[in-house]
Amino acid sequence: GPEVAAQWEDNIGGRVCPNFFEPTVTAPFVLLVHHRHAFMNWDPVRYIQRTFFPEGFPSHPHRGFITVTYILKGGFFHRDSVGIKQSYGAEKRHEGKHVQWLTAGAGIQHEEMWDVSVPDEKDEGSFLWTSSQELYQIWLNLPAASKMSTPDAQILEAYSMDSSASSSPPDNTTPIITSEDGSTITTVIAGEHHGVRAPVECPTNASIIRVQFTPNAKDPSTWTHTLPPTHETAILYIRQGSVQIDNQRIPPHHTVYLTPGGEQLTIQALEGEADVLLLSGEPLREPIASQGSMVMNTQEEIQKAYMDYQRGFMGMPWDHALSDDEWREHVKQNPSRY
Repeated sequence: GPEVAAQWEDNIGGRVCPNFFEPTVTAPFVLLVHHRHAFMNWDPVRYIQRTFFPEGFPSHPHRGFITVTYILKGGFFHRDSVGIKQSYGAEKRHEGKHVQWLTAGAGIQHEEMWDVSVPDEKDEGSFLWTSSQELYQIWLNLPAASKMSTPDAQILEAYSMDSSASSSPPDNTTPIITSEDGSTITTVIAGEHHGVRAPVECPTNASIIRVQFTPNAKDPSTWTHTLPPTHETAILYIRQGSVQIDNQRIPPHHTVYLTPGGEQLTIQALEGEADVLLLSGEPLREPIASQGSMVMNTQEEIQKAYMDYQRGFMGMPWDHALSDDEWREHVKQNPSRY
């Protein structure tokens, strides 16, 4: 069934699942992509392929929205047109820095290249090894008043809390809340869950929450969440396991669009372990125009965005093979206007 197929896919490592949302229906969310890849040091095709398909995403422009990159396995190296370099991911070497919150605003070019030089923990010391990579990329729209804001890239660090904690999480963190019985782990990237609010500042009223049902949870275990009354949009993506909502079974790798009107959301994990992403938010109620890597309010603004990119207002693209010193010199010689 779907559960077995999903498990095989996860073990082998190969999935790109894009949800190209209809922004007028799923506002303020524009896009959700689930990536799952595996890079083997013994794969001869890989070394041929990467001569014309780089292992990652070389420099490309954005304007008018926020990209949220949430690493589940592996990691990324980031460089951009305003001179920021970052390393983040889900492995021990990343020290909990697992989410990038990139506000494209008026315009930025960035590259995100896979951190594939280190084997998976289970393959350490082996001659033949695999570097597993998995992430979510979410495009979150900005209101018109914020679309030409100053671009920025923040790294958010995991911050563990128990469900009874009364203190607020520190800045630049994603609170991770373990339930009293240990059956669920809730990561709040944006928004609020049971009185714990993520500290990231966002001009868009939205929540991004991951729910993990632990393998040793009672069967079935239950997770509840109160949706803000303004969040007319609510979307679930099932990464692992099968869950149940209102007596309806949802298998892995399915996307569910919840009807507006209810505030209490209850999810049950049917076989113990499960992993779910919840996106909810208040529609912006503004015109939207989306093309390629730009998200604006009108088609004229889209055309201007690409014209500004071609004029070098967002800096100039660079070769991903540049050393850090060469990249810094390139950014210095081709500065971003923003």
